[in-house]
Amino acid sequence: MPVGTRVMWVNNDTTTHDATADNKSFATGLIAPGASATVTLNTPGKITYSCTIHPGMSGTITVQ
Repeated sequence: MPVGTRVMWVNNDTTTHDATADNKSFATGLIAPGASATVTLNTPGKITYSCTIHPGMSGTITVQ
């Protein structure tokens, strides 16, 4: 996705989560059950992220 893209995380779970980039380029803050958070991706590259509460929950976003 291009630099400047806005990405939304929606928490459809029954517990709180977040999404924090390993390189600290973004962090959603805590997302309560049923809530959402949006970040703008301004750092190009392959960005790995995870839930700081549940580190096994992770992903990668490629920003061009």
